[in-house]
Amino acid sequence: MSRPLAGKRALVTGSSAGLGEGIALRLAQDGAAVCLHGRNETRLAAARDRVAEAGGAVHAVAGTLSDDAGARAVFDGAVAALGGIDILVNNAGGESAGGGTTPWLDADADTWNATYNSNVGSIVRLVRLAAPGMREAGWGRLIQLSSESADFPMAIIPDYQASKLAIRSLTRSLAMALARTGITANSISPGLTHSTGPDRWLKQMAQANGWEEDWDSITRHVQDGMIANHAGRIGDPADIAHAVAFLADPRAGFVNGIDIPVNGGR
Repeated sequence: MSRPLAGKRALVTGSSAGLGEGIALRLAQDGAAVCLHGRNETRLAAARDRVAEAGGAVHAVAGTLSDDAGARAVFDGAVAALGGIDILVNNAGGESAGGGTTPWLDADADTWNATYNSNVGSIVRLVRLAAPGMREAGWGRLIQLSSESADFPMAIIPDYQASKLAIRSLTRSLAMALARTGITANSISPGLTHSTGPDRWLKQMAQANGWEEDWDSITRHVQDGMIANHAGRIGDPADIAHAVAFLADPRAGFVNGIDIPVNGGR
């Protein structure tokens, strides 16, 4: 089995479940030493054990990224475990601070600030900590998770959608700021993909609309509606992990400053 990331060290934020755990698993399978991150120590330990089954060195560090001190503690813990960070996958964040159905005019400035702090501020803090070491080493990968929702804004959760578009912009400017250093900065925009938040939302949608609540039925209704895609299915964490693994690969060094939509062709 090819292990293109052998010798590389990766920190994957927000990886105690869902997309983050799937990404960590794939990077471990590709040979990287991986450090998982999350806020719930019990869930984080369980995810670490599952990823460890893929082989290789797997560590975990718990903590918040919502302030400078918390981000520094997470970063220092990952460096202590791995010896350094070559690959940073910024997956941590969440839905609108006001909830998953917040109308535009109900999202006040405090809600916007909280959402941006979670989805953008966490990235800024960790990039500022990780990039100097990568620049000194002459190699690095900075990979951010955006969302296709930035391309299909709705009248609800405007703070969330705007924050995801901001991630693409900061990634492009970051690629320019780190030009000719051996570091690449790219983002990935998942479409509707099975994970804790989206699955909860889909179940709620099924109940509200009187759909059958098995996944085959939910998928059929989704594909008949506004979130249809050419693949005809809901994404899996592995779909996103494959794209992350591509960007992390040393052979992807000429891919820089872009966003990759992984959405089944919506």
